[in-house]
Amino acid sequence: MRDTEGRRFSVRCAANVESCAVEPITAAAPARRTRAVLSAGGRLLGVCDAAEAGGAAHPADCRALVCDTDADCPPLPALEAGACVGGSCVNPASALVSQDAIMLCLAGTGPGHEKPNQVERYALALNCGEPCVVPAPCVR
Repeated sequence: MRDTEGRRFSVRCAANVESCAVEPITAAAPARRTRAVLSAGGRLLGVCDAAEAGGAAHPADCRALVCDTDADCPPLPALEAGACVGGSCVNPASALVSQDAIMLCLAGTGPGHEKPNQVERYALALNCGEPCVVPAPCVR
């Protein structure tokens, strides 16, 4: 799998996205010690840099998974394979949420969330509304 930052990951799933083990293949990771985890809380599937010691990842440390075919995406609950729609791995049964807007707004900004352009895009994404509408500058 690969994310919007061009990082590549090896993913092994026992049954579905909740059971996946993620290992980075490329070295474009932040300097701090992190572990890669999958994010499947909204419509987009992503990979997050979570603290190595455990705990949840900061929402701005997640990037969307990109794909060319369904086979490029992790398997989803109730489906035999992943789903690739418009170049992104998605869960077609889920609605867009602010986490999706965050991943789309931060796409291409690099890992992390502390650069000025990342802070600005994060704030923009948080205001996607109910229902969530991805801000125009974040649509690729």
